[in-house]
Amino acid sequence: MRNLFVVAVACMLAACAQREPVKLYSGAEQPTGQLVIVEMPYTLEVLNINGQPVPEANRMTGNQDRKLELQPGTYRINAYYENVYDLDGGLSSEVVRTRSATFTIDGEAGEVWRLGFEAPTNLREARAMKDNFAGWSQNTRTGTRYPAEPGPAYVSLIGQLMGGGSSVSYDNEVQPLEAQQATAGPAPAMLATTPPAPSQVAATQTLPHNDATLTTLQQLWLLLSPESREAFLEWAAK
Repeated sequence: MRNLFVVAVACMLAACAQREPVKLYSGAEQPTGQLVIVEMPYTLEVLNINGQPVPEANRMTGNQDRKLELQPGTYRINAYYENVYDLDGGLSSEVVRTRSATFTIDGEAGEVWRLGFEAPTNLREARAMKDNFAGWSQNTRTGTRYPAEPGPAYVSLIGQLMGGGSSVSYDNEVQPLEAQQATAGPAPAMLATTPPAPSQVAATQTLPHNDATLTTLQQLWLLLSPESREAFLEWAAK
């Protein structure tokens, strides 16, 4: 069983360099001229979109930018900066993860929007923006920039996946705010960002078998030190 798990980990690592646009709308695939494309640096991680956790939006792309495909409309994207910095010549590392910022998109069909921020040039600068991360969303057609607002605190993908109970399942299709309001009216849950604490979840719960789980495992693996990876593989091979 564990040998199969080791094989699964190897396949997981081989899948880390996917660069296809992430489809976040329902139905058949549509031409880009009918969609809103959101481009974002690979060091930006999505916490949620319109209050909805969307793990697929954080699909691994190596050091390539991500592209999200959405239906035209308004979106509030809570995203945070995350990067790994080498220490002591690569002998160890430090992960810098900031508080999120809320980027607003009001996109029409065929538009491309870009999420941006002043990227730190070193570890010291990255540490300095942990609690005051800021950025902007830019309509590349008009060139107009819209400052991001302070967003909610970081919640891990494990917390998002497990926080809702054993039956939790997140849809990777996100409706614009207008559609949500039309079908359900103003909903306080739309802006909710903090799921129940993982400690409230039964110990026997398992993660669902889907792309979100794979993305979570990929991110956890990349955060491990070489020593931790070796120890994990030794355990999995038993």
